[in-house]
Amino acid sequence: MKPVFANFNLKKSASVLAAAALLTLGTAKLQAAPLIEKIISPTEQQVSVKYIGTSDNNLVFHLEYENKTGEKFFLIIKNDLGEVVYQNAYNDVHFEKNIRLPKEDSEMKPTFIIRTSTEQVERKFSVNRQVSENIVVTSL
Repeated sequence: MKPVFANFNLKKSASVLAAAALLTLGTAKLQAAPLIEKIISPTEQQVSVKYIGTSDNNLVFHLEYENKTGEKFFLIIKNDLGEVVYQNAYNDVHFEKNIRLPKEDSEMKPTFIIRTSTEQVERKFSVNRQVSENIVVTSL
């Protein structure tokens, strides 16, 4: 019986060591993931700019930026000529803003830029305004 007992302890020890090794490897993978997130900032998925429409003779855009690290970033808006028309620094974790640009010409090409200390993401738009007239005639 002693060989069976010794064989049982050997199998038990081997399974405990295998489980410990798996747990250690799993923990190492979990600790490496956040380091990669800090290096990649901002990504294309973190910045969203959408055209909403017009309001009071302005073009309205909705900008969202998920700033996971909370680091300082700049929002820069440029006009057709590449001139900066707006620039401000923020450090919000979830940044959300409606931006109103005056309708100056029938065609505009604004550029929205999110710039951190390491990267820059740009969103460019071309807005063509076409006016159409609907006439309704009713008999009196």
